[in-house]
Amino acid sequence: MLVPAPAPSLELGIPSAWNNNGKSAGRLIGEIDIAATPAAVRLARSYVRELIGQHFGADRSELGDLELLTSEAVTNSVLHARPRRNGTVTLSVLHIDRYVRVEVTDGGTASGEPRGAEEPLPVHGRGLVLMKALATDFGTSRGKNGTATFWFGVGVQEGWRLP
Repeated sequence: MLVPAPAPSLELGIPSAWNNNGKSAGRLIGEIDIAATPAAVRLARSYVRELIGQHFGADRSELGDLELLTSEAVTNSVLHARPRRNGTVTLSVLHIDRYVRVEVTDGGTASGEPRGAEEPLPVHGRGLVLMKALATDFGTSRGKNGTATFWFGVGVQEGWRLP
């Protein structure tokens, strides 16, 4: 089980979580571009599980919540957003203090109607309920080129090796 503790460093705009380019400032554990198709969800879940397992020495039984949240974030991006220009979404996994942060970057809103910079990305169905229940924190950011990033963070479980 992941630790649901407050994580101020994961909030948008907090200097410890973001650099001047609007990108996360944590230690990048891994990043992958995946085709913006339904098959991306399974690949993303496996990728995050393997990365966190190797990085922290966590076993699969401890990663259920992280896998579920990753599935929800990638599903939301694939179903409700445009892919980036190359037909992909980018999945990034970072280590910030005692937290793991997963980011999914896509091409922005699929409707063609621009959203305001402060307007949140839609999270449909059970995804938002699960994020509120299982993630330490979550949010969105917009890139200057129209891309959108949905992110969530979870606490590192007691007993996981911190590198």
